[in-house]
Amino acid sequence: MSFLSIPSQEAFSPPLKSTNPPCSPVPRKRGHSIYDETAEYLRIQLALSVRKKVQFADTTGGDLVDVKEFVAFDSDSEEESARWEEEEAKYRKPEREPTYHVHPEFSAPSGGSLLQAVHASKVEVEQISPAEDEPLAFSGLIRVLNVSFHKAVYIRSTMDSWASYFDHPAEYVQGSNDGNTDQFSFKLSFAPPYITHGSRIEFVVRYETSDGDYWANNSQMNYVVTLLLSYEDELAQKHTDMQQFRGILKPPKAYSLEDPFDSEEEQDKDEAEEAGSSRSALNRPPPLCPVIIQPEIDIDLIEASATT
Repeated sequence: MSFLSIPSQEAFSPPLKSTNPPCSPVPRKRGHSIYDETAEYLRIQLALSVRKKVQFADTTGGDLVDVKEFVAFDSDSEEESARWEEEEAKYRKPEREPTYHVHPEFSAPSGGSLLQAVHASKVEVEQISPAEDEPLAFSGLIRVLNVSFHKAVYIRSTMDSWASYFDHPAEYVQGSNDGNTDQFSFKLSFAPPYITHGSRIEFVVRYETSDGDYWANNSQMNYVVTLLLSYEDELAQKHTDMQQFRGILKPPKAYSLEDPFDSEEEQDKDEAEEAGSSRSALNRPPPLCPVIIQPEIDIDLIEASATT
C-alpha cells in the first residue's frame, strides 16, 4: 500500500538569495590584561603613599610656641626722629594767620540824600561798619519812615547767591525817633565754608508796617559786602617797599613869604650840610672850566689877498 506525499513549497520555487552585502565581524572589547591591572594598582599605591602628612613640633620634641619680644621705640630711633623733626622745622614755613576785612560794595547815602531816599522808599540802609572784636562780622543801621506805630524790620541775607537765605530781625534803636524817622540796627557774620577771600553776603531790607511791606534793595542791585583776606608778611613787605620808595625822594622844603631871603652863599652852605648828612647823596664831580682855543690870524696874508 502506497501513500502519496504532497510536495513542499520549496520544490516548486527556487531558494531566494539575500540582497544584503556581507558584513564584517563586530569587534569585541578586549579585557584588561594582567599587566595593565598591575600597573594601575601600583600607580594608585604610589599616589596614596605621597600624600601630605601634618606633624606637630611636640611629636618630635620641639616647642609648639615661639615667643619673640619687640621694643616699640629704641633710644637711637627716638633721637633720630627728634633730630629729623628739628631739621624739618627749620625749613617748614610757619602757618600764616590771615587778617579779615569786610568791604561794602555800595555807598550808603547820608544827609539830605538819605532823608530823600527814606521818604521815597520808606526804608534805606544808613550805615555799614565792621563789628568790634569780630573780624568776620559787620553791623549796620537802617533808617525807616515812621508811617505807623507797629513796625518791624528784617534783613534777608544769603551767602550762596540766593540758593538759600535767612531772615534776621533787626533791633529798634532806643531814642532814635526824630519825629519822622526811626532807626534799626542789625549784625551779619560770615560763616564756614564762606570765609575765603572774595566771599560775599548779599542782603535786602524788608520793612513791615500796618500799612504794608516796603523793601530796600540798592536800586534792584542788592546790598553786597565782600570778605577780604590779607597776611602780615604781605603788609610788612608793602610797608618796607613804601619806605624804600620814600627814602629815594627828597622831602619838599616849606617856604613862607615871611621867611628872610637867604643869600647864595647861605644856600650853598645849607645844601652842603644836607648832602653831608644824607646817606643817599651822590658824589658829584667838580665842575671843570672849558679851555677856549682862539684861532691864529695871519695879517700879512690877509693884506696880500686884499691888494690882489
